[in-house]
Amino acid sequence: MIDAVLRGIKAVNRVILIGLGVLLWGGVMIVLLDITLRLAGSSLGGTDEISGYLMAILAAWGMGYTLTALGHIRIEALRDRCGTDLKLVLDVLAIASVAVVVTLIAVKGWPVFERSWLSDSRANTPLETLLWTVQLPWFLGWAWFALVAWVQFLAALVFIVRSEKLRAFDLIGTANELNDLSDDDRSAQRGPQP
Repeated sequence: MIDAVLRGIKAVNRVILIGLGVLLWGGVMIVLLDITLRLAGSSLGGTDEISGYLMAILAAWGMGYTLTALGHIRIEALRDRCGTDLKLVLDVLAIASVAVVVTLIAVKGWPVFERSWLSDSRANTPLETLLWTVQLPWFLGWAWFALVAWVQFLAALVFIVRSEKLRAFDLIGTANELNDLSDDDRSAQRGPQP
């Protein structure tokens, strides 16, 4: 069951990644069009506002994918000097910290969206953007990131309880974790693969 959930999250994240790429491409096209129009003495207006909204949404949604791809940056100066078991403890603490912090961000983001929705707030800009239309996808991106972090944390705990340390490292370790483990560690820790 846990393998199906993890595969499902990765599949959803791949679709999200494609959508984010299309959104980013669209934003770039709008900015390029505005630059071209400015050279001709005109302007779309508001491209800086639109690109700011896009960056907030792209960042919120992209972090969930980056977590599953082990792409978040870590300071490994201390971790690299630790044994395998201590590395795993540090990885569990890291993913737990991410899950808690991102959950707090999502929880605090909800009232921001809710106030804008209920009061029909608009940006104090020439575009007068309805703020909830930007804040909803931003909030949902943080909520998705929190869900991904909690699933990875809980799955890692399950793998550790099952003595499948390599699977836990694959899930919450660093991108080059398997290269760091000795052959003895690999054979001793390999659990059943999906």
